[in-house]
Amino acid sequence: MHILGKEGQGAEIFKQSMEWERAALFAFYVGMMDRQLTKALTFTQHRKQFGKSLIKHQAVGHRIANMKLRLEQSRLLLYKACWSIDQGELSPIHVNLSKLSVSESAIQSSLDAIHLFGGEGYKTDQEMESMLRDAIPATLFSGTSEIQRDLIVNALCLN
Repeated sequence: MHILGKEGQGAEIFKQSMEWERAALFAFYVGMMDRQLTKALTFTQHRKQFGKSLIKHQAVGHRIANMKLRLEQSRLLLYKACWSIDQGELSPIHVNLSKLSVSESAIQSSLDAIHLFGGEGYKTDQEMESMLRDAIPATLFSGTSEIQRDLIVNALCLN
């Protein structure tokens, strides 16, 4: 018989493996948001409307700024989660905060990117539509956003 860990430690081993899973899997979405932002910046700087680049329109600039904000907050929360795992912290709150932020930010940034690209955002050669399809399951697997919120509240109540 082969046992991972000691008898009776299954729940703890599972919890630790889920923390690693959430941290490792969600690094992909941070990279995706970074790629979206780069593509959106390039597109809006080169596309002209009413004689000026799209990026010069305030509403467009605000979407870009929000995409950058979500990217950086997600990246920092992910780094904090990975650091806390590396330090052997017992509280998984950083992982839960990171998973929640990254997954919901990935969806919103994908929607913003599609808005910025307009009709081009639906074309498969621009990747924006596939990034949205890839982002949606992030709020479901490895614990839904609602579960992450429950875990965050539980962790806060224990502190």
